[in-house]
Amino acid sequence: MNTTSRMQDTSGLPAEAGAGRDFVAVDDSGEFSYHRSERDLIAAFEYVGEAACIIDRSGSAFRLALDPQRHLMLGPSLGPAEFHWLRQAWLDVQNAHPESHRLRRFFPITKEEVVSDVFEILTLEHGPEWAGGSWALVINGIESYPANLEDIDHRLRHQDRLEHVRVRDPFGHIYRPLRHRRHWYLPASAGFNLYIEIPAPSR
Repeated sequence: MNTTSRMQDTSGLPAEAGAGRDFVAVDDSGEFSYHRSERDLIAAFEYVGEAACIIDRSGSAFRLALDPQRHLMLGPSLGPAEFHWLRQAWLDVQNAHPESHRLRRFFPITKEEVVSDVFEILTLEHGPEWAGGSWALVINGIESYPANLEDIDHRLRHQDRLEHVRVRDPFGHIYRPLRHRRHWYLPASAGFNLYIEIPAPSR
């Protein structure tokens, strides 16, 4: 579902979000998770090998380790995360679990784009208290400001046609919604919305 080119590059949290050091972890099953602090990160895992890779916003890779009391801790930086592995793992988890990762950005070309997308999308998936900023929803030219993606889903529930609907996330990326069927024999209304990035309109 990822398109093949990028038209813009944004990074970081919206202005309202916290400025503390945060992390993304990939666990031993390939799932991605966002953690607002080192303490939150450590609390989310039970053993060293449970986190296959941890990255910060610079793209540096880390692993979990044990302190002298055999408590989990964040180990030293291992240097830059391996770009091709990180990109493929991110694309794989989106395709394997489309209902959990519904914002589909343009195909990331560089490591910086992958890291930016991973952090931004995961913060947006955790709701307004983590993402900050504001969403915008345009239906037939009328703009409103939903609280989060779930609010957008609710407002689109009774829309039969989505061709003229546009969504802008707090980072400025623009999407068109696309209904995804859970099974071919179920009606579209029983599915869920994917949000496919499109180029920003020319000014």
